[in-house]
Amino acid sequence: MASLWAALRGVDAALFHCINQVWTHPWLDAFFPWLTDLNRNAVALWGALPVALAWWLYAQRGRAVKVLLAMVVAAGLCDAVAYRFIKPHVRRSRPADSGVSVILRTHRPGSYGFPSNHACNVFAGAGVLGLAEPPLFWPALAVAALVAYSRVYVGVHFPADVAAGALLGLLVGWAVGAGLLRFGGLARPPRSKK
Repeated sequence: MASLWAALRGVDAALFHCINQVWTHPWLDAFFPWLTDLNRNAVALWGALPVALAWWLYAQRGRAVKVLLAMVVAAGLCDAVAYRFIKPHVRRSRPADSGVSVILRTHRPGSYGFPSNHACNVFAGAGVLGLAEPPLFWPALAVAALVAYSRVYVGVHFPADVAAGALLGLLVGWAVGAGLLRFGGLARPPRSKK
């Protein structure tokens, strides 16, 4: 069993090396740090995103507010489970602290790396949104995957960290979304036949 874990860690480190140092491009060197730190990028966060959300809220009326709140609840729950419970128990070092070669393209986080909270949170939101608005599931999943990939590209997570975060996020997002669809009034109103 130990040799299996060692082999998996080797594959994880090799994939990290490819994403972080081989499959790179100057445009991606600018894009992925911006995307991974979107929560710190006030221009992006308070610029185009609220316009898109405002349009969606207007189109959906009160139901959209419930969907957004469900996304926040799912992401908050994921964040708490990953950061407060899993990371302190697993204690997996981030790439820069693991003795592997790293090109760090963003600030160096201080906590443990497994699972990725960024991946967990965005996949939780995508899970809720996908249940509440099925046509938006694949676009939301694509954005979540880009955010997760960015965490490896910028050098702060191994691929297994983001894969575990994505899985946890989807599970929590679907659980929260399913519960609120059933009991919280998030079900889509039936379309009227003309």
